[in-house]
Amino acid sequence: MTFNKFLLAVLALSITAFYFFWNPIDITFMPTCTFKNLTGFYCPGCGGQRAFHALLNGNFAEAFHDNLLIFIVIPITFYKIMLELNGSASKDVFIWRSNGICIFLSLLFFFTIIRNIPLFPLNQLIPLK
Repeated sequence: MTFNKFLLAVLALSITAFYFFWNPIDITFMPTCTFKNLTGFYCPGCGGQRAFHALLNGNFAEAFHDNLLIFIVIPITFYKIMLELNGSASKDVFIWRSNGICIFLSLLFFFTIIRNIPLFPLNQLIPLK
């Protein structure tokens, strides 16, 4: 394993351990959403840190409510990290092609719009806290 791959593995495990043990709500130095602070609307990442913490601790319903996209982003990120560590990162993975990027950006845009509509059931996409 090269040094860069070792650093990637250590970084991924460190971030995962941090979010497993510490809830972002309880930590005062965690960053707040600039988009939410400026516009009052939720961005596609709002609630992502809380959702990651909830997911790691087995609270799937809370993770789903905090940020639904966590169930899409985590598997893609895990897959990309595994490709990097296995040395096959040069494979042409669908999400990294222009089609995949356009689909993913469209999903983010659509998710941002519908999570800010204050009508039931769309208001269920608003983070809990």
